[in-house]
Amino acid sequence: MTLTIFDQFWHRTLGRPYGLAKALDVGAGPPVVLLHGIGRTGQTWQHVMELLAPLPRRILAFDLLGFGGSPKPKWLQYNVDDHARAVIRSIGKEKLGQPVVLVGHSMGCLVAVRVALLRPDLVKHLVLYEMPLYDGLPEKRIYRLRTNLYLKLYKRLIRSDLKFDQAKLHLTERLTKRIVGFEVTNESWLPFIRSLENTIVKQSTAKDIKQLDIAMDVIYGRFDMLVIRGEPQAFFGNEHDHITAHTIRARHVITPKASAFIVERVEAALQS
Repeated sequence: MTLTIFDQFWHRTLGRPYGLAKALDVGAGPPVVLLHGIGRTGQTWQHVMELLAPLPRRILAFDLLGFGGSPKPKWLQYNVDDHARAVIRSIGKEKLGQPVVLVGHSMGCLVAVRVALLRPDLVKHLVLYEMPLYDGLPEKRIYRLRTNLYLKLYKRLIRSDLKFDQAKLHLTERLTKRIVGFEVTNESWLPFIRSLENTIVKQSTAKDIKQLDIAMDVIYGRFDMLVIRGEPQAFFGNEHDHITAHTIRARHVITPKASAFIVERVEAALQS
């Protein structure tokens, strides 16, 4: 996609963040904002939306930058700040009038944490489902082995410099698609690769969390092959008692059962 004069000047030269497409926008009341994972769209929150819709809540699910209906500029690095600033702009445009419960899945958790760090006034509570933390973990052999395995897999995919071709997916691509259920298209392939490298692999989320005092629920999937589980105090220190960890029977996907638990934590956050 050729850069328009507006895009070149407003976004690249002036550094103004992009606005995001809304995949879901229903209801009225206290706001809940949903951020999907890498290679997905806001439609992955459909089960959560269906459970929240009967309640007096405003539910917004954005397509993250580079995915779904959102802009996909080829010049962007798609690092966590690029994603977070787009989310902040998009929340601001809604003029919600109160802080949101911000819910993330997978990479969406990393983005949600950075949003809370940059603009704590916008966030009432964080609900983080299957957050892929690979940096700043305690020095345990099992953590180190699993982290090295995941990063090796991701870096192999990044270094391959493959063009997207559904008919010729290499082993690494097929494996990651099977594990995570990526929905990558030719158009979103570049944002996918750059988000993987610059938001997930080159992450600083553990450090970000240590700077926050916003209440948060961290939800792990017992059968999740891509996330390292642990107690918040072991990961972030004993002073972070505002973080509550939960483990449910789930893989790295938003199943109906996982959706019910996420909604339970969202409702508890709204009532606190």
